[in-house]
Amino acid sequence: MASYRVREGSITSADSFSNLGSLYGQSTSSSVQVPANTSAIVGIIAAVSQDGATADNCTFAIQLTGDGLSEQQTLTIGSATNVGTETSDGTTNLPFALDVAIPVTASNQVSIAGAMDADMGEAQMSVTLVFA
Repeated sequence: MASYRVREGSITSADSFSNLGSLYGQSTSSSVQVPANTSAIVGIIAAVSQDGATADNCTFAIQLTGDGLSEQQTLTIGSATNVGTETSDGTTNLPFALDVAIPVTASNQVSIAGAMDADMGEAQMSVTLVFA
């Protein structure tokens, strides 16, 4: 049986990882506890949105750290190109999903952070880790 852990938050500047420490208004930390009786992260589901007001292009990444992992993991999860003006009524995009096999230590912690490599204005990211 799989267990799911979610964190979300703002990506605040280019070339700097921002801890994703929110859970849609619930009080939490950027770390998630690895569920008991699990041995790996088997999936990552991630969504990124940004306001489109800044002309540029960039890629987005997540970084996983903590004593629940044997090594730090950094993964590219998306990209964006903006012309610099908001000209649409908005769009809804499906999240990015990736099958992975990242070993974990049960009951320890994994921190989730997100970054963009160029200043795209205001960006939000949500990441779900799937444990099994």
